[in-house]
Amino acid sequence: MESLTQKVLQYQRTREGLRDIVDELAPRVYQFPRRRMGWDEDACGDFYVFIHPRLIRLLDRFQDQGKPFESYLWAVLNWQLRNFARERRRSERAWSVSLSLDPGDTVEEPASPLELPGTIARCIRSDADRRNFLILALKCSRFIDDDSAAALAPIAGIGVPELLALSARLKALRASRDARLDTFRCRRNKTFAQARQLEAELRNEVDSERIAVLQAARVRLHRRMEAAMRRMARVNVSPTNREIACLLGIPKGTVDSGLYWLKRKLASVYDPDHLRSA
Repeated sequence: MESLTQKVLQYQRTREGLRDIVDELAPRVYQFPRRRMGWDEDACGDFYVFIHPRLIRLLDRFQDQGKPFESYLWAVLNWQLRNFARERRRSERAWSVSLSLDPGDTVEEPASPLELPGTIARCIRSDADRRNFLILALKCSRFIDDDSAAALAPIAGIGVPELLALSARLKALRASRDARLDTFRCRRNKTFAQARQLEAELRNEVDSERIAVLQAARVRLHRRMEAAMRRMARVNVSPTNREIACLLGIPKGTVDSGLYWLKRKLASVYDPDHLRSA
């Protein structure tokens, strides 16, 4: 059976077989952030969209020096993952900015009772942009109320009732995750209160044996509190890309790529240094 290294070298010579190579690489690239960083499915999709345009250049740069292509691939993915993680942290600002009204930027004859975020509206020019903006708004559906929906719906190219209905359906899907988050939050708060009580008791305790017992109990409580906080961090309160794809009746890959490119476009407006350093 032909190895991946042989397929890459054959592609370099003949420029044939690219589709087979990409099909073989896709699951490896997609799962790489999960194995290395423990990222969720949405982040893995974002990373694959980030890497995909670079695959041909990666294949062309490979040189056969006795090591398999997989070794070269992992080294490149490690480097690209660090770059992507840095860019991803900076682009997270676009999530909050994209739903914020810009009171200093007015629009003549606004299409809604509220002043539209004009800076964002100027970036949304095509039907694809409007669809991607709708996806972005739905990712933040837990923040959408009547007022924000009136400002966001015209940019997304849909009616206010439709946006509120989509948001409500996603909130219903998120109900079980919200309940889990509340459970872990209550557990964290309870252990925190118990730890504070122990610390107050420790300050007044003089018996060495009792102090040792209280200190051991405090360590256990801190561990429980840290465990609850770790579990809270793992609860994804935002709808997943797959849930939004099912809701809108589009492929998940469309959601992944749409969010990736729209966040880059918004970052170029709200963070001018973003693209210069990318």
